[in-house]
Amino acid sequence: MTKFYFILLFICAVSTGGSLYSGHNADTNLSFKYNNYDVAISSSSSGFFGGRLSVSEGGKTLFSMDSSFTNYVEHKFIDLNGDGSNEMLLYLTEGASPYVFHYLYVFDSKRGAEPLYMLQNGEVDTSVFEKPLLTVNLRMSPAVLGLWYSYFLEYSDNRLRYTEPGGNRSIMLGPDFASIKENLDELNKSNEICDDFAYDVFFEYIFITSKISGQEPKAERFFNENYRCENRISALKQFKTAAVDNYSWIKNEENYKYSIY
Repeated sequence: MTKFYFILLFICAVSTGGSLYSGHNADTNLSFKYNNYDVAISSSSSGFFGGRLSVSEGGKTLFSMDSSFTNYVEHKFIDLNGDGSNEMLLYLTEGASPYVFHYLYVFDSKRGAEPLYMLQNGEVDTSVFEKPLLTVNLRMSPAVLGLWYSYFLEYSDNRLRYTEPGGNRSIMLGPDFASIKENLDELNKSNEICDDFAYDVFFEYIFITSKISGQEPKAERFFNENYRCENRISALKQFKTAAVDNYSWIKNEENYKYSIY
């Protein structure tokens, strides 16, 4: 049986930047100020996607959103871009997907009342003084494996862009070769590795996280040492392509912009 360590690995990795949220069962009705704006949030424990958010100024509603989230979790005010004005980070859950614990909505009052960005399982990392970054944490399919990959985004000059953080922040980005090797060894014992749905996913995880963390030679070396199926050439091409495609996607700023659709 395949051993699944990666949910714990992921929780440890993001613990310095925030928490994972899967929702709660209480009704919510709250309001608070964000600079000149009045923010109101309501949600019900009776079902999914019944939450409502509104942002108003002087009694006039400038932005509203409903049927898009289930529960409010928390909000934070933090100056992401160093301009002396706080952005608002709003954590809202859906609760209907094994891949999404929450969405992080990013507001900048200088640019209007609407959220600018929404990040799947997003968090804020404040581990470096006066240099906060946002993280995105994406769960790979199938969810039962508990495999994730993470990366950093920086908000500056009115843009949210992919960034390579360096230092201690980069530690969470790379693959856990040892744990993957242990899982592959478990599969090898069954002698059904090439028919097991998990087998390719483990290698995709290795190549994607190695691409993000700049360890691509290590990924190919790991493949050469551990891949046991006959289709080695086509499989290597497949894993490299998956890594390149994912890397291109995460670097595309358009993928983080808020949209009602």
